Amino acid sequence: MKGIHLIIAVLALSLFGIVASEFGLFSGLSLETQRVIGLTEVGANMAIAIYGAVAFHRIAWSAYLVLSVAGFVLVSVSTPIVALFLVSKVLHGPA
Repeated sequence: MKGIHLIIAVLALSLFGIVASEFGLFSGLSLETQRVIGLTEVGANMAIAIYGAVAFHRIAWSAYLVLSVAGFVLVSVSTPIVALFLVSKVLHGPA
């Protein structure tokens, strides 16, 4: 897998997280099912970041991994891109 494929995978995970939260795609599911979906997304993001840190640009992907962990712990989001979206949404208020 090339580095660009990892970036595309991260962007796809981020888009999935943003669309799912904005349109309430999983609001009808049980809380446990929502938790499993969210943790699967976080796990996939962490796996991508670890693979990127081991196989490609160590510093860039390691920094992404740190940002991912910080975003998950502090804001409970799956990717740093989703964290930026959430912060901008909070700062600018509802559209």
